[in-house]
Amino acid sequence: MEGQRPAAKRDTPWTLIVFGVLALYALLIVLLNREEVEISFVFFSTRISKIVLILLCLGLGFAAGFLFDRWRERRKRSA
Repeated sequence: MEGQRPAAKRDTPWTLIVFGVLALYALLIVLLNREEVEISFVFFSTRISKIVLILLCLGLGFAAGFLFDRWRERRKRSA
């Protein structure tokens, strides 16, 4: 038939593929770090799962970097 056009070629949904791979990677991190470890805070110690420890360290690192950046900007403005 002359009036019909060929079906449009579909592009590969790269963002969806990357998101799926990252979601699978995050799931593997959680599953492989479920075991509990003993962690000693300065004044007490406790047993928590490795994933909670990893998230705690990431949060502390983020907070420290954020506060350091604000302190550095304040020093630049006052100098």
